[in-house]
Amino acid sequence: MLFALSHSELGLLRRAAPFVSEFTGAEMLMAVFRTDAGAIARILPRPLRPTPQPLAFAFVARYPQTNFGSVYHEGALFVQARLGREVGLYCLAMPVTEEMAMVYGRERYGYPKKMADSISLEATRSQVVGRVVRKGAEILRIELEPNAMAEAADSSFFAHEAVDPDGRLCWEAVAFLFKFFPSPSGKLFDYLPRLVRHPTLFRPRAGLRKGVGRVVLTSTACDPLGEVPVGPVIGCMHGIWDNTMLPGRVVGRVWTVWRFLPHAFFRTDFAPYYLASIGNRESSDAGLAP
Repeated sequence: MLFALSHSELGLLRRAAPFVSEFTGAEMLMAVFRTDAGAIARILPRPLRPTPQPLAFAFVARYPQTNFGSVYHEGALFVQARLGREVGLYCLAMPVTEEMAMVYGRERYGYPKKMADSISLEATRSQVVGRVVRKGAEILRIELEPNAMAEAADSSFFAHEAVDPDGRLCWEAVAFLFKFFPSPSGKLFDYLPRLVRHPTLFRPRAGLRKGVGRVVLTSTACDPLGEVPVGPVIGCMHGIWDNTMLPGRVVGRVWTVWRFLPHAFFRTDFAPYYLASIGNRESSDAGLAP
């Protein structure tokens, strides 16, 4: 019974190996593009730092098979960041179409997941289009006109070469995330926000295609993706991957909470609505003043 596991069920969990999420046959449309250094500097919370080249990474994916019971679509936006000497990707948005995937990614790792209205990925021989629609607006669009077969080295735009637990060559992308929960009192957080390092292994199947890419990011009150300017697309590809999300680990704490606070509100839709209501109330009060 899930409301109270039995001792034998708890024993099974204790004896099991640490759970890793497997995505078999993941169809992904990925794009890496140049953006604005000033925008990245404003977006990154400390201790993350900008890299010499301001780069961003976006994808739209379809996951037809997982080992945790979810079949869903996902979109994402990251900016490149550095923690010490390591370069990784700081996640700004990750809309999904399935509740379990949203809750699991947010509660375990700290991914800023939200439910989307729809996420689509349509591929033909001449074009691939990925779209994310949320609250009635298309906030992310990736287009690819394939003109060549992609090679393994093309993955270096967003990941580095690695070896998986079975000894197979793959590509590892490292995400930097901040995991935190607001306190029940409404004042700050339950605990000091934790900086999480989370690696994912990508194993490309044969048939990856690359070509001319286009990325469109649009801001709404709840999803400010347009705050990341889209410059030249330097890599865009589409194909099938087998991915493994490895266990993450906490690599730091946010000791200066007030410095982090401006970065803590984009994960939910609460702040824009509440700020708007406060602004409207103050405007009304000002209009009534003698």
